[in-house]
Amino acid sequence: MTKFRTVSGVLSLACGALATSVSAQDIAPQAITLIEGVLFTGEGGVELLSAEDSNRSVVRFWRPIQFTKNEQAIGGRMECRAAAERAPIRATWDDHAAIYEAENKQGSLGDFTEIDTRFNGDGTISRFDVLGRRSDPLRYEVRSYIAVRTGAELVNIRETCQFLRDGQIARQNFFQYVDHHTSFVLALAPPAEADPAAAPSLDTLTEIPS
Repeated sequence: MTKFRTVSGVLSLACGALATSVSAQDIAPQAITLIEGVLFTGEGGVELLSAEDSNRSVVRFWRPIQFTKNEQAIGGRMECRAAAERAPIRATWDDHAAIYEAENKQGSLGDFTEIDTRFNGDGTISRFDVLGRRSDPLRYEVRSYIAVRTGAELVNIRETCQFLRDGQIARQNFFQYVDHHTSFVLALAPPAEADPAAAPSLDTLTEIPS
């Protein structure tokens, strides 16, 4: 779920406000700036892992998760990493599926097995999420690819969340936990060019390590 609004010429975005049955486990959110104009917030522990330069930081997020009995899992842990980076605008700026497929072909995703995907976008902001499974130990993972057109450039955001638990954990709609417990708040200038294909472009796929 992605919501955005424009206030006094500044683009503001919140990815992930979703009311679910986990609301009883709410924890006061903490926030860390990834890059200027991009804030990561999480309802749990948030830690800055690196800030090698002014262009990119990586944050780690974690929290305990307790599912209801009907959701088949009691107890567990949610762990996420997120990063953001500025890049030149390109004609394929919102083709996240191609980036994901390229990572698969390169073998950089390891034993990740895809289960489900979702996409939403509006011409300025786009988001592609992939739910998958890993083994040894069994765990589920949500990989999020987000792009925002701002000014004359692009802001790429990546988030990876894993759901860990001793023993077996049943497959669920883990998208909702990412939506509920993490979000990105943006304060960025609106894109200068209405048509992204008309903007100066480096038509390459950019991967952000996280």
